[in-house]
Amino acid sequence: MEIVASGAARRYPRPMGKASFFEAVRPVDLTLRGGEMTVLTGRSGSGKTTLLTMLAGLLKPSAGTVSLDGLDIYAMPDAELSRLRARRFAVVPQVAAPIMSLNVMENILFPAALAEKAPPVRRAEALMQSLDILSLRGAMPAELSGGELRRMAIVRALAAEPDFVFADEPTADLDDENTAVVFSLLREAAERGAAVLTVTHESDAYVYAHHVWQMSAGMLTQD
Repeated sequence: MEIVASGAARRYPRPMGKASFFEAVRPVDLTLRGGEMTVLTGRSGSGKTTLLTMLAGLLKPSAGTVSLDGLDIYAMPDAELSRLRARRFAVVPQVAAPIMSLNVMENILFPAALAEKAPPVRRAEALMQSLDILSLRGAMPAELSGGELRRMAIVRALAAEPDFVFADEPTADLDDENTAVVFSLLREAAERGAAVLTVTHESDAYVYAHHVWQMSAGMLTQD
C-alpha cells in the first residue's frame, strides 16, 4: 500500500511580470508507504502544504502524477476520487474546519458515516481521552478554544483508522504535552499500518519519523 508522486509539480500563472508562472512545487518524486511516518519540514511558503494537498487527492498537479498502488488518482472521475478520499484518506488541515451545527463527537464520527463505516465510538473515546477532550464530547465547536478544535481534528482524522493520514501542522496551537501526544498518536497510526505524512515546523517530530524531508523554494530534499 503506497502513494507515489512521480515528477509531481504545481505551478500558478502570474498575471504580469517577467515570469509567466510561479512554481509552488518543482517536480517531486516521493513515496508514502503503509507502516511509515514521513515528516516534511521547511519554512513557510516553501511548498509543503501544496505538496501535501496534491498527495491527498485535493489538488491536481500541473505536471507529473500521483498514484495509489499504481493507479493515477487524478485520472479517476471526480466522484470516484471523492469516494476514495472518504474511505481511505484523512486530512488534518492547518485551519480547523468543524461542522458548526454538529457537536464534538458528531464531528469526529462524521467521516466514518461519510465513508459508510460503522461509527468508531470506542476508538474515538480512547483518542479523546488521550488528548483530554472526552469531557467536551457534547460541546459545540463555537464553545471550543483553538487548541481544543485542533485536538478534535486529530481525533476526527484518526478515529476511523484510515489507510493514509495527511496532517498539516497538526500541533499548531498546542502546548508541549499535547504536541508529544499528537506525534505519538500519528506514529501509532503508522504502526497500525497507515501511511502518515506530517507537515510541521516542530523538530520534536523527527524522533517519531521513519523519514524526514525538507522543502525549500518548492524543491524537496531528504534531510
